[in-house]
Amino acid sequence: MKGLKLGKITIKAVLLFITVVMAVTMLVAAWGGLVDPGESRLLPLATLAMPMVLLVNVLVAILWIVMLKWKAALIPLVAIAVSWSPVSSVCPVNIFARNETGCDSTFRVMSFNVANFGPYNPSNHNPSLSMRYILDQDADFVLLQEGSQERDYLQLSNVTMMRSELESKYPYHSDGNRDLMILSKYPYTVVPHSASDLSVKNHEHVYAKAFDIELPGRRQLRVLNLHLRSIGMGESDKNLYDSITKHGVDVKRRSELRRIKSSLFDKLTNAFAHHAEEAVVVRALIDESPGNLIVCGDFNDTPSSYCYRTIMGDDLRDTFKECGNGITWTFHDRRMLFKIDHILYRGDMEAIDWCRDKAGDSDHYPQVATFVWN
Repeated sequence: MKGLKLGKITIKAVLLFITVVMAVTMLVAAWGGLVDPGESRLLPLATLAMPMVLLVNVLVAILWIVMLKWKAALIPLVAIAVSWSPVSSVCPVNIFARNETGCDSTFRVMSFNVANFGPYNPSNHNPSLSMRYILDQDADFVLLQEGSQERDYLQLSNVTMMRSELESKYPYHSDGNRDLMILSKYPYTVVPHSASDLSVKNHEHVYAKAFDIELPGRRQLRVLNLHLRSIGMGESDKNLYDSITKHGVDVKRRSELRRIKSSLFDKLTNAFAHHAEEAVVVRALIDESPGNLIVCGDFNDTPSSYCYRTIMGDDLRDTFKECGNGITWTFHDRRMLFKIDHILYRGDMEAIDWCRDKAGDSDHYPQVATFVWN
């Protein structure tokens, strides 16, 4: 009997230790984004784990409640409560739907990293699933990232077959390649310095480009399309991650795993440092912009990150946080699931709907936000 009692005490002590560790991890993951990645290499990595850490803390709290250990249950619950602001950006709860979507003063915005509309193949005669989705959604304007890295996207064989429909639905649109693009039902102008000045720091692509759009009723809106620095994971990184998550790690591959982990750690920390620099420049452009503004695109960083916080400042609002529900992701590739695409806004408008559809042929999912003018 004494042995059984001692065993129960030991199990509870271990569970309590795990509870405290996970609560502390929750606080680090939630607030690590306050620290500049140039000053710490580890904290930005903790923010990536925020959704999983949150889920574990919820499960731990439920376990203690089931065991009727209320004081122990308070540990993860207090950690979640203290971290509620970043928690609600990762896992919002919006139970009551808004019903203004049918009124005349609404407009819809799509942001979509289309990843070149699929691998280029001149003999491909199957229509692009991403372009098909874009045309079917019929948003008022669409912001594209990675429209085409090698050639004019309008000349891609899987897009050309839908070009007449594209021209009819979006008479105002970008041409060209290696650029951030827009498809619009309404006239727009490119804000000149938004592209030329910012492209200098990133030789891979222009990572920020602003468009001034004139909507019906002579309403003016600036849209800032972003594609911040990619992490730079190679096929070997992705293949190993895919293999590990499928089959685990065998003894023979542990040295390879250590090498890949070191390489991936360097790639992630370098990317986060670059994001911090890019975010400062983007924030300056936001501060120079007029009141009605939408900032969207592929940030390559999560809602807990330093980059996201810097761009948000104290004036932008997140459509996912205001209209979404639960943990979600926009990037999906070999079980790497992260929400790194965002639609933020400010001005004389209100977000009334946000959705992410599992559609297209990209490693990113599209997101669509609906706004109503105040």
